[in-house]
Amino acid sequence: MNRSTAFQFRAGNSFFHHLDPLTKFAWLVAISLLAFGAYIAWVQILITVAVLFTAFVLARLAFLVVFRGTWLFGVACLSFLVIQTLTLPGTHVAFTIFGHPIYAESADYALASALRIYTIILSSLVFVRTTDPRELAIALVTQMRVPYRIAYAFFIALRIVPTIEEEIKTIRAAQAVRGVVRQRGIAGRIGETKRYAMPLLVGSLRKASMMVMSMEARAFGAYPQRTFVEAPRMTPAGVAVCTVMGVLVIAWYGALMLGYVHSFYVFAPA
Repeated sequence: MNRSTAFQFRAGNSFFHHLDPLTKFAWLVAISLLAFGAYIAWVQILITVAVLFTAFVLARLAFLVVFRGTWLFGVACLSFLVIQTLTLPGTHVAFTIFGHPIYAESADYALASALRIYTIILSSLVFVRTTDPRELAIALVTQMRVPYRIAYAFFIALRIVPTIEEEIKTIRAAQAVRGVVRQRGIAGRIGETKRYAMPLLVGSLRKASMMVMSMEARAFGAYPQRTFVEAPRMTPAGVAVCTVMGVLVIAWYGALMLGYVHSFYVFAPA
């Protein structure tokens, strides 16, 4: 498995796999709200650790899966951390690097921002990796009463990226059989993109046409409601997870509004 196929559902037997799709979606929304509402580095560290615990323990994702799915974003976050730490102004000098002062405020803000981005990417990986898009679409219709046309549009959106990735693999294999050698470097990658563009466009249009014919053959949209053979239901564990995440979000934003949250620097001033 490579990085391009990391953001794709894989069946499993973990605690997180057994949760219903809406519970995992509520978890993802709650983590996003906590991450975006936390501007303090130590809070972001706690959120990141909690998401890592969910990925490795509750979802039982392999380290290699997480690494291959997030390493590129991790490098980008690390670059953001370094640049912001070196360039943002401050008042309290934490330490110096080659005579350049590093301010506690700028380092704290940069660390919180970098971890926020990485946490969102990691939580999205956990959600996509453990949630069947079809079950999510059915849950949106049966539990949240979302119109099935909108739910199926959401389902197609979740499926489109893995479908395109598989199509690119097929195109790459077909070109390799015909003697087309993969090129290295930035110029080579740009050339490959040009070679893949037209076959990918034609293949995507063909698949879209087949999907439309299939949906019309099944009378999609002819009736205001649809029935399903099996529909996921929220379990007591799902209710507990939603309750805990809801309480955490309300408590955090309540503490922010009441002024109970005080910052202390991860990089303590010298």
